[in-house]
Amino acid sequence: MTYKKLTAFLLSAVLLGTAAAACGSREQEARDDEELLQEETQAPGTPDISGNSGQSEQHADPEEEEGPSINVWGDSMAQGVYGDGVSYPDVLGKLTGIVTHNYGITSQDSVEIMNRCLEYGDQSDDVMIIQMGDNGGWKDIEELIDQHRRMIGSGGSDRYIIVTSTDDPDDLVQIWGRKTAQDGLEDTWYEAAFKEAFGDHVFTARKYLIEHGLEINGLEETQEDVRRAKKGNISLQLRNPEIDNTHLSAAGYNAMAYGLYEKGIELGYWR
Repeated sequence: MTYKKLTAFLLSAVLLGTAAAACGSREQEARDDEELLQEETQAPGTPDISGNSGQSEQHADPEEEEGPSINVWGDSMAQGVYGDGVSYPDVLGKLTGIVTHNYGITSQDSVEIMNRCLEYGDQSDDVMIIQMGDNGGWKDIEELIDQHRRMIGSGGSDRYIIVTSTDDPDDLVQIWGRKTAQDGLEDTWYEAAFKEAFGDHVFTARKYLIEHGLEINGLEETQEDVRRAKKGNISLQLRNPEIDNTHLSAAGYNAMAYGLYEKGIELGYWR
C-alpha cells in the first residue's frame, strides 16, 4: 500500500478528537504545559489526524477482552504526549483495524513498565509492542534488554515489536546520548544492541522517521532537515522543539504508526 493511499485511508477514518490527553512530559513539571496545549483549537487548514490517547483503556481487564489485540507498553511516547490528541497506538489501531490498547504512562521508567506488564499476565493471542528506557530504570543495555525479554516471556506471545528511542543520538542531555563516530542512518550503539538481541522484531523509529516521516505527512524537506538527517537527527517538523527535544508532534506520532504498521506486515502480524 503506498503512502498516499495509506494517508487517504487515515484521513478519512479519523474523526476530529476532542478528548484531551491527561498527561505531561517525562518531567513532572511539564504536566501543566500539556494540559494547556490540549485546550488549544486546531489551526485552520491543519490536516485532521487527531485521535484518542488510549488512556480510557489504560486499565482494561484482559479477561474481558475477546479476540487478539495490540498491546502497546511504554511511557509518555506511547501515551502521545504533546501530540495534540494523536498517539501512535491509536493511529495504528485505525490502520490495522485491530483493537489496540495504549498502556503508556507518563514518566514511568523501564522497571515500572515491566512490572505493569508482568502483572497483566497472558498476552499469548496478542501483539506486544514495547517502547521504554528513555526514563531510566536500567544501569546498562544488557539489563534493559533483559527487562524486555521478561515482558515477552511473561506475555507468552511470539508476536512482538521492540521500538527503539527517537531521541537525537548526539543529544548528550538524554539518557542515550553518547559521542561516537556514527551519524546519519547508521545504527547507534543501542539500536545495534537491540537488533543483536531481537533481530527483525526491532523497529528503529529514529531512522524510519528520518527516511519517511516527512513524506508520510506531506511535508516538504528543508535544508535544515537535510543537515539534521546527516547527523542522524529527526526533522524538527516532526517534533515540538519549542517544548522539548524528546517528544514528537502529531505528525511525528502519525509517522510512527505507519512505520509500525509496515513492520507488522513484514512480520506477518496483519495485512
